[in-house]
Amino acid sequence: MLPVGGGVVTQLRIDRAFTLVLESWIVFRIEAAFSYGKDGAQQIFDPSDSPGLAPLLMLHQTVVTSAEIRKDGHLTLIFADGAVLVVAPDERYEAFNVTGTLPPLDRGFQFVAVPGGGLARF
Repeated sequence: MLPVGGGVVTQLRIDRAFTLVLESWIVFRIEAAFSYGKDGAQQIFDPSDSPGLAPLLMLHQTVVTSAEIRKDGHLTLIFADGAVLVVAPDERYEAFNVTGTLPPLDRGFQFVAVPGGGLARF
């Protein structure tokens, strides 16, 4: 688990990836297909399809209550409204990377989902 409880999405970036920035201290960059939605209404999104990401613009200023990175290369973000974003490992590419600093120490970290599953930590 990452310490994001109550973190607000302050920026969204779309550039062949879909990136969420929480309060300028943690960045989730998603580079593989992922799902987003509430239970039973989840949709699949492809970050390389910029127009197809338009429904996700409403994530700006939403609250992330939980973020989990698993050793097998899965990323799960849970939002205050109950919606869930899930990134599974990609066989050929890095599915996501997470970078940031832990306040108040300014100790940096980076996690990368490696191709084929698994996680690298820097």
